[in-house]
Amino acid sequence: MSRTDPNPTVETLRSRYENVVHHEASHELDADTFASMRASPRGWGVGALVVDAAERLLLVREDGQWLAPGGRLEVDESPETGAVREVREETGVDVSLRGLAGIAEQTFVNEDTGDSFAFRFAMFEATPETTEVADDPGLPSESISSVEWHTSVPTDTYVRDFVVELLG
Repeated sequence: MSRTDPNPTVETLRSRYENVVHHEASHELDADTFASMRASPRGWGVGALVVDAAERLLLVREDGQWLAPGGRLEVDESPETGAVREVREETGVDVSLRGLAGIAEQTFVNEDTGDSFAFRFAMFEATPETTEVADDPGLPSESISSVEWHTSVPTDTYVRDFVVELLG
């Protein structure tokens, strides 16, 4: 499969790169949260750890926590293309990918029924082409309140341990 494959398996995507961290987790959710998450399109989520020459990390603030910029793949979009697009949409920063840092496989379980579904997220390593961030970050449908460069990973970063591990 080529790097333009829009729906690779975890194994296929991992085989394209070296030293990819693989993280698996299971999360029990209440019935309403489970139904909401299951209703949204599944497949791959993609994002990037964008680190500049000063070793600052680019993060977006959304719903009260910091996240690496990212989102869901569009139809017929490769994970690599999607990661570049998501960073640009959410931050205004154009990036070049250096590699795949890690893949998180998350299984979401309805705590009442035991039903479950899986979600995969590929986190790429990226170098910014500029460091100027957008004044109005994200798309109108997103709740991104700010985009900032950080010299360390904030304590209120989503999946902070995974981000710290990927940064090495």
